[in-house]
Amino acid sequence: MRILLQITLAGILAGSIAACDTVQPSKVGTLVVESFLKAGEPLPDVRVGRTYGVSKGIAANQGIAEAEVELILDGVRIQYEPVAMSPGLYRPESRASHLIVPPLASFELFVRTPDDQANASGSIPPLILLDDVEFFIPERAIEAVLVDTLDIGLDSLDLALNAQEGFIYPIQVTLAWQTVSGLETTANDYWIETRLEPLSRFSSSLIDFFLLPQQVLPEESIEADENGQVRWTGVYAVPVEAVDTPLPEHALKVSLLRGDQAFAVFETSRDSPERREPVSNVSGGIGFVGGIAIDTLRIIVK
Repeated sequence: MRILLQITLAGILAGSIAACDTVQPSKVGTLVVESFLKAGEPLPDVRVGRTYGVSKGIAANQGIAEAEVELILDGVRIQYEPVAMSPGLYRPESRASHLIVPPLASFELFVRTPDDQANASGSIPPLILLDDVEFFIPERAIEAVLVDTLDIGLDSLDLALNAQEGFIYPIQVTLAWQTVSGLETTANDYWIETRLEPLSRFSSSLIDFFLLPQQVLPEESIEADENGQVRWTGVYAVPVEAVDTPLPEHALKVSLLRGDQAFAVFETSRDSPERREPVSNVSGGIGFVGGIAIDTLRIIVK
């Protein structure tokens, strides 16, 4: 059995959340706001910065240290304070540091500076918990053709098609969790993101990212069984030297996230080569402020 794996360097074309202003920059740059409110966890940090013109250089990419940041969570007003020696980083005032983000709560975040202001709003999804993680590991490695369609050398701008035969273990992983039920909201309101992330470093960097190690999809699109449990199956690859090489022991981080449609759009646009920055839900700025539920496991695979 042979598998064709194609790895492209799309990242060199994609922008980041702190994108540069290359077209008609404003005088002070655009506000950039980012925060993730995680259901059942302490209040999050908030990061506030600005876009910057290319002519100003990377040194201009500094956070804003004197903004007013306010969070209204489930009707409770919470003031944020700047973190010393960390420009652009804000944390809840000390009297609110014990608060936990309640599932299904609504929120509004306001950021004000002398030049402008930005805000974002949304709601927190229900908690999500991994019920089960199942693995299917083949007995032997399989042959694969690893193709890097943009092999750009550090000392040259020449493009070359670099194909290399090798062997991989395609490891199938199935995640199980309970879908949303018995609440005012339903699975129709939420999206799921799944991630299979090997943490160990392998001898070969040609790892296939096209076997579905990560996916964003509507929760309603996953059929639940009679007990309300849903399952998702993905595959990640581990490269080895030969067909009879044993599977190397490695650590795998498994993540399961639940969010709304704005979260799904943000996540799926982060690596888009056609965009300078991800799709934002921040009014008066760019970035993302949203509620999510997350469960993670770290598993040793051998």
